[in-house]
Amino acid sequence: MRLAGILALMAVLAGGCRSEGLTVLSESDLPEDVYGSPAPTPAQTPEIPLQGTVYLVRGDRLWAHQGSLQSGVADSLAEALVLALITASPPNKPGRVTNEIPPNTRLNEVRIDGVVATVDLSSEFEGAAPTEIQRLRIAQVVYTLTQEDTGIRAVRISIDGVRQPLNDLDVPASRSDYQGIAPPNEGQR
Repeated sequence: MRLAGILALMAVLAGGCRSEGLTVLSESDLPEDVYGSPAPTPAQTPEIPLQGTVYLVRGDRLWAHQGSLQSGVADSLAEALVLALITASPPNKPGRVTNEIPPNTRLNEVRIDGVVATVDLSSEFEGAAPTEIQRLRIAQVVYTLTQEDTGIRAVRISIDGVRQPLNDLDVPASRSDYQGIAPPNEGQR
């Protein structure tokens, strides 16, 4: 009886092993629970506009300025905006407009986690300056990144990978932290 069961099983197996050729399945046809999910398709780089608003300084307040964005160099709108900010040359306008971001400041990285951006800049960003100028520098970055079309609401700043406290609570900075130096006629978010 046992031998008959083994022979029957062998007959079934032999019948299923016909040599009619090999069937090749595409990766997407493979069962996910056995082989894992198919390789992800590369994410599309979002469209970066040619122009964007960066915030410079006029007197003791921020001032909105249209700058050229480097879409071929940046991977995201946030990165393009920071690059435009740190390289912005103040326009020749009545009233003194400056860029308080020190020359030679480099952007190392912009990481976005939900509505918070972490901007990692080179050590030149923290160059010697009075407290009010340092506050204006940080406000320039915060305002530039927290525009309507970025989806960013708050910013952290790192210098060469080391996170910098921007306030007493060490929480991300938002536009409301810079009400006294906000551009005239611009609301906060």
